[in-house]
Amino acid sequence: MFERPPGFSISATTRQSAGFTLIELLVVMAILGLLLTLIALNVKGLNNDAEASSSIVAGAFVQARTQALGTTSAVRATLTGPRALTFETSARCGDTTGWTTLNNVNTTLPDGVNITAPGAATLPWQVCFTSRGELPNLPPSILKLTDARARSRTLTFYLTGSVDTQ
Repeated sequence: MFERPPGFSISATTRQSAGFTLIELLVVMAILGLLLTLIALNVKGLNNDAEASSSIVAGAFVQARTQALGTTSAVRATLTGPRALTFETSARCGDTTGWTTLNNVNTTLPDGVNITAPGAATLPWQVCFTSRGELPNLPPSILKLTDARARSRTLTFYLTGSVDTQ
């Protein structure tokens, strides 16, 4: 039915150059992989450390409040420095001695993030959750988390024991 025109032939070299070899495809994939890796490493700067830290700290306060409710004891948080937030438990918020450090409440922050209490006269800044999960009085100020790029988030506390992140 179909015949080739006279003088037209397909050689072996013509058939081989019609596609890509496996080695060519692997080289292209390796180059693309390296480029995508470099791009992914440069996107790391888009992370918002202040926002991530505010979630970590707010979660720690929720965990402390839950522990106060679950154990019917008081749990207090004390800020003594820009990266030093500790949680302790005792029978009542008014106790002056007998506080035991809680090791199960974690507030590990990314590098370069600091916590401050603007408006507080001096450190230590403290907040205490009662056995009912409430705050007997408002803390002296909000907490402000600031990252190395000067982005910040604030934590506001309410007498009901809730923590609001803004």
